[in-house]
Amino acid sequence: MLRAIGLFIMIAFSTLAERRAVPFWPAAVPEAIHAHVDGVAVLETVRQLGRFHRVQGSPGFAGAAEYLEKRLMDAGLSEVRIEKFPADGKTAYAHFRSYYGWSPLEATLEEMSPRRRVMASFPLNPVALADYSQDAEVTAEVVDVGAGTAAQDYEGKTVREKIALAGGTLPEVHRQACLERGALGFLSDYPNQTTAWSGDDRDLVRWGHLSPYETRNRFAFMLSKRQAEELRARLRAGERIVVRARVRAKMTPATYDVVVATIRGAEKPEEEVIFTAHLCHQSAGANDNASGSAAILEVARALQAAISGGFLPPPRRTLRFLWLPEIAGSQAYLIRHPGLARRAVGGVHMDMVGGLLSTIRGAFHLSRTAASRPHAINAIAEAWFEHLVAASMRYAERGGDPYGGFVWPPGSREMFVGDVREIELGSDHQVFQEGSYGIPMVYFHDWPDVTIHTNKDQPENLDATKLGRVAYLGAGIAWTLAALPDAEAPRLAAVVRAAAEKRLAEARLRSLEAEDPRDGALALREAVAMGAAEMRSVAQLWPGAAAAAREMETALASQRPVTPAPARPDPRAPARSPEVMGPLDVYYYRHLDHALETGAPRAELGELLAYEALNLADGSRSVSEIRDILSGRYAPVEVEKVAAYFEMLVRAKVIDWRRPAR
Repeated sequence: MLRAIGLFIMIAFSTLAERRAVPFWPAAVPEAIHAHVDGVAVLETVRQLGRFHRVQGSPGFAGAAEYLEKRLMDAGLSEVRIEKFPADGKTAYAHFRSYYGWSPLEATLEEMSPRRRVMASFPLNPVALADYSQDAEVTAEVVDVGAGTAAQDYEGKTVREKIALAGGTLPEVHRQACLERGALGFLSDYPNQTTAWSGDDRDLVRWGHLSPYETRNRFAFMLSKRQAEELRARLRAGERIVVRARVRAKMTPATYDVVVATIRGAEKPEEEVIFTAHLCHQSAGANDNASGSAAILEVARALQAAISGGFLPPPRRTLRFLWLPEIAGSQAYLIRHPGLARRAVGGVHMDMVGGLLSTIRGAFHLSRTAASRPHAINAIAEAWFEHLVAASMRYAERGGDPYGGFVWPPGSREMFVGDVREIELGSDHQVFQEGSYGIPMVYFHDWPDVTIHTNKDQPENLDATKLGRVAYLGAGIAWTLAALPDAEAPRLAAVVRAAAEKRLAEARLRSLEAEDPRDGALALREAVAMGAAEMRSVAQLWPGAAAAAREMETALASQRPVTPAPARPDPRAPARSPEVMGPLDVYYYRHLDHALETGAPRAELGELLAYEALNLADGSRSVSEIRDILSGRYAPVEVEKVAAYFEMLVRAKVIDWRRPAR
């Protein structure tokens, strides 16, 4: 142990003496990456992608995929292609049943009386027509049904052969108003995302979605709050409002299109570092998620250019870039490429990464891997992040050379505002890290964003400087995994050890505040376990540093506390069904809604703990052991709640029970 601590101190002092910007890289490497990244080019790519209405399984998505394919070929990437997977309402990817594609052409909503005016028009306003609307040519009276999601909303009202005005969730409004009561279609101002600024801008038009599984869909037009409130006020005053809806759109069998490109590894090409971004969403969908899609394109282009120019050597491991339909496309790709989970050593996912703080009201967040997937990539990411923040801060405070501050004129000159935090769910990284695949991923995202999923998510809300910084950050993290030489790995081991010691110190504070002393001990125990796992990932990926990593792991393990046995142990061990792979919720698909009887009671564990509990259900851990891991790595949870959740999953045939081997 003394040797490990001595090595740690020696490396730390050596790092300080050399004044490396990134502790485990000589200056030439970050400088080469910086020289080849162009934030202005990223913003221009956002503008180009924003011209496509990129609904999954639509002609707009296909057009955006073809645009990226050409750009990647022009940049000299390898294995560039578009892979297509059926989205036909029948094909299943493990438990997830694909939904239909959608082909919209045009749509217009006009008020005919007592006024004459156009109220909404697609594709002039791409979010005016709800996804999965279908053909219509109707003229009818408007009826306000409030939320429109419950039977009492329709009491005393007739909507048959009329058009409803409703504020509730679109698939449920369609079921209640159209399928059960004969409405021809409906108008909606349903807000599908909420922030502290929700309601401030009454002219936002939200992107809306009918069910992609319901082939009897009629239509829904999306209105702003101002438009909907005006209609409601006029209807309350007794006006009879007649509108005409014209829609040319169809649900149709289509494909999930995944754009793929690689930079081939020279020494270990069978091992892969993954970059992902979801290409889908409405036009312009600039921050969500043309920004992430454009940023990983710039990473691919910049790294390839640096390698081709001799500024960087070929990476040791392969870099794989994937542009996917969000979550559904990731599930399809991983199911159809089962070997990827075995080959992947880690990755970066980008979703919403370019927004101006003054416009979107949100900052940048770098989320660590799931606590069930501890890995050296967390310390790698934080080291690059701290370097970038420090450089941007020096420039913002002192001026000088914009290049040194990672500023891309005409972008902003502000410091890079963001943080590093624990895992947050909500995009493709949760598919890749799910227990069936187990690929550790860090996640880049802006939050909140007051323009998300609206007509105002436009390129002018984004910043070339921030986009360039994010591309540089992602390139640096992935290049470390793909290309760090064994000779530099002991420095990385020291950085990982420092991060583990920081987590352990934070766990000591948690343990002091714990109501139950056992939960305090678990916080310490799991901090040690996560640090040890991260050190093992260093040893696995860089054999030259294995001895140093193992000694540091031993030093950490010496701080592991004795944990008392649980008062009420539950020895049952949950194990995944081979038929259920990937998350239980896949975009529009909610597996428990299909697997449990209607009205069956649900056991609530919270989204994140439920996700992590299932990640840990591999047949080797008991319910009590899983409870202890969740409590130590997140927050105390009752064993009865964990047991009830797994019992529900047994009823849904997601897991079965085993007794863990001892």
